[in-house]
Amino acid sequence: MINNKKQVYRVIIKLLSFVGLSVLSYFILRSAISPPISQTLHKVIPIRVDVSKLPAGQLKILRWDHKNIAILHRTAAMRANIPNTVKTPRYFVFINAGGDLNCPLRLSQKSVHYLQDSCSGYLYDSNGKALKPNARIKDLISPPHRFIDQNHLLIGTN
Repeated sequence: MINNKKQVYRVIIKLLSFVGLSVLSYFILRSAISPPISQTLHKVIPIRVDVSKLPAGQLKILRWDHKNIAILHRTAAMRANIPNTVKTPRYFVFINAGGDLNCPLRLSQKSVHYLQDSCSGYLYDSNGKALKPNARIKDLISPPHRFIDQNHLLIGTN
């Protein structure tokens, strides 16, 4: 009688081990084959922004795709330094995170032609180029966007 109980327990333990290993193998294989969660669950919804009331030389900050986005309405002096290849010289749309700490940017107190990192003080021109580039400081990133008309901007699509 005692040997029978031991055999039953051994069989139960072997069955549970087999089931556990099978379930673990299933999840490992499924995760290796399926696309990352960020591609399957993350759907970015474009937002429409009215820029008609944004004065020249000012920033408008908003939230899109869990990021702070800033829109700079360039002044005439800022537009003088823009290359001809820029499609929309009146506005500059960028992700509002600069430097190595990703702190928000603001217009520089020294000169209105520059954007300044609020933590480190790094300066960017009105095109998003770092004035003193190094390994830690990259140029500003512009999210996908396009103008619907002269006063409306759609962020989240090209």
